[in-house]
Amino acid sequence: MVSPADVAFFVPGHLKKFKLELFNRIGATIARAGGVVVRGDFEALDAHAVRGRVPVVGCTPELRPYIERWRGAARRWVYWDRGYFRRVFATDLPVGSDGGYYRWHVDGFQMRAVADAPADRWKACATPLRPWSKGGRHIVVAEPSATYARFHGIEGWTERTVAALAALTDRPIVRRDKEMQASRTRTLRQDLAGAHCLVTHGSNAAVEAAIYGCPVFAAAGSAAALVGKTDLREIETPAYPDREAWARALAYAQFNERELVDGTLWKLLR
Repeated sequence: MVSPADVAFFVPGHLKKFKLELFNRIGATIARAGGVVVRGDFEALDAHAVRGRVPVVGCTPELRPYIERWRGAARRWVYWDRGYFRRVFATDLPVGSDGGYYRWHVDGFQMRAVADAPADRWKACATPLRPWSKGGRHIVVAEPSATYARFHGIEGWTERTVAALAALTDRPIVRRDKEMQASRTRTLRQDLAGAHCLVTHGSNAAVEAAIYGCPVFAAAGSAAALVGKTDLREIETPAYPDREAWARALAYAQFNERELVDGTLWKLLR
């Protein structure tokens, strides 16, 4: 477990108003518990980590070398980002209440194993798993955003992946980026209709695809890889595993805005 009294919560600079309000609410809860809030100062955050506090960070590209340093020194850290389902925007699934959900993980960017979890939180999200679809033709490639690519050091991933797929299969490739989802010019669900599979690095589109019943290929660090495959050489033979335990575990790794400040987060964070 991680206690709010032991963390150093990082608030990036230049946040949009709604994000800053959420960060401030979480930060106030942490400060009241005895933790510290660090605003925009990477070196100060690292100094707290060296002194034993657990840094809590989001997708800020400048933090990548610090995270690598913490990993190398076997220091604990926490990462948070928008949730797997029941988010409030950039999703094809039903949106969430109480500000929508955000995923939080200790020592990782996404869920890395399927923990044993009860079904209550998954059922409360009312996001049913659809049967696996088989016999589709095209491949959907969900591109990482520029910020994500910088943060994970995978610039050029899309071009490399499309080239690799072209050498492995003659299936048509449909490329999509986050702007399509944000603007609703072409929804993920539309792209998944009749798809053989979805391929991505770590985009949450893979989690949504798996919930919709579309097989996925993703990087090993993606939560969707737990119900999909990671090796593109197996592109013609996707996986179709049972997803119930996976969905239950995902629901226990994400929290809405109310739970981020009422103590639920710290009771369940693992």
